[in-house]
Amino acid sequence: MTRHAAFPDFLTRETVASPAYLSTLSALLFLRSQEGKSEIVLKKEGETPRVLLSLPGLSSPVVSPDEKRLAFLAVSETGRQLYVMDLLQPQTAPVCITSMRHPVMDPQWSPDGKWLLFTSPAAEEDDEQWLLTPASPGERPAWDPALDPVAITDFGYKFDGLGFARPSVLQLWVVPADASQKPHRISHGPANFMHALFAADSRHVICESNLYCDKKESIAMDVLSIDRETGEMTRITRDKMVVSYPNPVRPLALPGGGYVIGILDYGEKSTHTNEAGYPACTLYRVSGDASTLTPITRQTPDCFDTVQFAYNAGIGAGMEKVQLSSDGTSVFFLAGYMGQGTVYCVPLAGESQAPVRLTDSAWCYNGLRTAAGPWLLASRAASDTPEQYVLLHGETGEVRVLYQSSEAWLREIPFSRASDFSVPTLDGESRVHGWVLPPQEMEEGKKYPCIVYVHGGPHPFYTDSFDLEMQCFAGAGFGLIFCNPRGSSGYGDRHRNMARAFDGSAYTDILQFVHEAGRRFSWIDMDRLGLTGGSYGGYMTNYAATRCSLFRAYITQRSTVNALISYASSDMQGSSADFPSYGEFMDHEVEHSEIVGMEKVSAPFLILHGMDDLRCPVEGAHQLFVALKDSHAPDFPVKLVLYPHTAHNQPTEKRQQQHYYRTMLEWFKAYL
Repeated sequence: MTRHAAFPDFLTRETVASPAYLSTLSALLFLRSQEGKSEIVLKKEGETPRVLLSLPGLSSPVVSPDEKRLAFLAVSETGRQLYVMDLLQPQTAPVCITSMRHPVMDPQWSPDGKWLLFTSPAAEEDDEQWLLTPASPGERPAWDPALDPVAITDFGYKFDGLGFARPSVLQLWVVPADASQKPHRISHGPANFMHALFAADSRHVICESNLYCDKKESIAMDVLSIDRETGEMTRITRDKMVVSYPNPVRPLALPGGGYVIGILDYGEKSTHTNEAGYPACTLYRVSGDASTLTPITRQTPDCFDTVQFAYNAGIGAGMEKVQLSSDGTSVFFLAGYMGQGTVYCVPLAGESQAPVRLTDSAWCYNGLRTAAGPWLLASRAASDTPEQYVLLHGETGEVRVLYQSSEAWLREIPFSRASDFSVPTLDGESRVHGWVLPPQEMEEGKKYPCIVYVHGGPHPFYTDSFDLEMQCFAGAGFGLIFCNPRGSSGYGDRHRNMARAFDGSAYTDILQFVHEAGRRFSWIDMDRLGLTGGSYGGYMTNYAATRCSLFRAYITQRSTVNALISYASSDMQGSSADFPSYGEFMDHEVEHSEIVGMEKVSAPFLILHGMDDLRCPVEGAHQLFVALKDSHAPDFPVKLVLYPHTAHNQPTEKRQQQHYYRTMLEWFKAYL
């Protein structure tokens, strides 16, 4: 018996993460979580999955180079600590090898299997022995750090999801895998050290850090090398590289020494953006002594970049974006191409070469791991198929499915399959590509309401990946229309130009795509269209609401409203440097903000916003609500719903999440 997808499915969803392929066992090992329970699973090809371990707070499993041991994180009364277990004798109890005061994160093995690297927060002035002593269950701090005053002297003093900057930052630690010594800290300084791994010699640690960066450049960092024994720090790059937003690229250590890193092409700019927007990323080969950086990739018509900013992929957790082939001769990487998460291959030797595209299908790939021989472990999904782990042949592109998540759903829910098309932009500059997702089990000849969903960013792009939120709307009888207007990446430099996302071009692109969808699909009821989106998608919802009457209902999520609010209250500060006076700057910001013209909104308007949002401050949601109430008749449908302890994202706490989706569904049902 079948049923339709519904938002309570979020409560029972199976998620998978951190896979590894064990060549000695011809088996897949991964983390599986469902309904609050996490377990480490081993699955041999053709056999039923076997649970190796189940513990509270289980996360981040990593297999030793010899595939005999497993390191992982678990939560005990002393907090989140690092454990090691014997994979050959899984019945043996795991050994806890840390006792840190603060949570342990991101464990990594050394190539010789003798050491484990991890990150854990610390302030520069913290005593190391104190950091190595976990807080007892009954211990209470003498003072709550959250009550400390915040002294501000420079930019970069707040960040969404983290709040105001505190003395503690992410620091690097190493510990013997046999727990013969206590962990010791190898990084120092008032900066984050992250996305780290051991070099081939097992002595040096390669990491990314903003130690030498202007605090405003929060999304770009330098690559550093740190001697595990002496703590000596060497700066490998003086250019900035992709790090924490939106798609981390961990450096890749080469067996013979040296590294592969991804460097953003800034040109002569010193800041992290330019007029075109987020700069392109190129993979570089770094010599063993770090004296020479050689580009190994170049932009081609089949490969626009070496990173992908997929907005709705939602797969590949705990995997990497760049990996080395088993024989050490090639580099595999993920990049966005024409609305797909695509796997590419490029020789390690040589300079500025054209990458070869390995995948060219409706599947979205968003995670890689080196496997065995010519095979690569990858994560992929499609619009009607949840996440799969597959072996991908690094030369032929052949695929072998190892594990399909949420198999029960596939047996009982008739997930809709999205159809794609593209149309040339009205100005002839580019093409708008996107998809239409029909309601589940449509009736022939019946008209259905549609939700137009705009992605955030604007540089991320929609893919034809599995999106449970969209499938739940489809299960409730709505069609979905989603596309990649200008400003989106994955379609070339001209298409992703940031200016086009805000000068009205992207708005026109979306309307053009919607009208073409209505022409192509007779089941779409063009008189019952709703518009929604989060972040940039929320901005576009606000923008469209004051300019057209195509939509019957709006839901704006975590949106920008007034540039003056963002200028001072966002974690991404603005600048008045290009204006002759501060007063002219303020006038310009207000005049070009979405709050202007709210009296023109003609359809019911719902505002959803997190109260701890520092990217698009919640003050904007208040101002938007007041502007709509103040400029319309008392009976005009407008509602503001705020979610406590929620930053610049949809709520993740289960009760809040269900309320959020239920509120959206009820709004669209009422007005479409």
